[in-house]
Amino acid sequence: MAIQPGAPIQPVAPNTNNTQPGALVQPVAPLVTNTVAPVVNNNVSTGNPLAKHFRQPTIYIKLPSEGAWYDDSVITIPENGEIPVYPMTALDEITYRTADALFNGEAVTTVIKSCVPLFKDAEKISTQDLDTVLISIRLASFGHEMEFTSKCPECNEQNDLALDLREIMGRIQKADFTTQLKFGDVEIYFRPLTLKEQNENNTEQFEDQKIMESVPTMEGSEEEKLKLLQKAFNNISKLTLRAIAKSISMIKSGDDIVVETHHISEYIENCPTKDFEKIREKIAKIRESSEMKPLHIVCNDCKHEYTTPFTLNVANFFA
Repeated sequence: MAIQPGAPIQPVAPNTNNTQPGALVQPVAPLVTNTVAPVVNNNVSTGNPLAKHFRQPTIYIKLPSEGAWYDDSVITIPENGEIPVYPMTALDEITYRTADALFNGEAVTTVIKSCVPLFKDAEKISTQDLDTVLISIRLASFGHEMEFTSKCPECNEQNDLALDLREIMGRIQKADFTTQLKFGDVEIYFRPLTLKEQNENNTEQFEDQKIMESVPTMEGSEEEKLKLLQKAFNNISKLTLRAIAKSISMIKSGDDIVVETHHISEYIENCPTKDFEKIREKIAKIRESSEMKPLHIVCNDCKHEYTTPFTLNVANFFA
């Protein structure tokens, strides 16, 4: 069931209809006969008499991308498209509580490798599929209910809600990367960033933002502070251009087809401003089309109705 306007958020029953990309397929029993081939865990010794007590897949999912951005070096998707998801281990939970691993993204890739072992190279998972995979891991590990707190903008009352992550997963939209952008004889094709690309960009941008925030309280002359600010600002601008270039899979110009990253980057750095703005707006629209719809909430105290976004914060999502 969907959340209706004016109604509080309630847990919903699992959907047993035909599954859509990004949707939860179905909870399964601990031992399942399924067309998905067994996944070999390299950390498990063979012949262990306790193997029957090891964790088993608890849910299966379909990726929003339907595997469009992967080759066999990243993941081999079964014919039925269903990806098995295992619950987290104690070691996975410890990894997620390690601050450095969270900061550089290592915790996310480590847990994905553990809980979705069909992913051979978790760093190359596309951001189009990331939310679905992370929500499915939490579902498999802790169940469908998740506590969520929201402050009413009318009376500032804290509203404590129980979200059903199955319903949240159903809100994930499939981004449209099939429509190219055209101007003149130029055709631009787009792609989602990988988890590694997103982590690298976020980490570098965070470092530069920290510098910009700390400069006013630093010791030194105003000229030195200005140079530091300018350097950090330039770095952030370059990171933005790099992220835009990496969001492009191919550019056609007449009979020429360009896929080399450095050529695309040079084009982004040297194209006319009006063309750059069209590219940036297109990427923003693609991103917006895949964002989860906001939650509709009724305040428990004043009954004011309002909407609030649901975003995945990996620092506390598995806490």
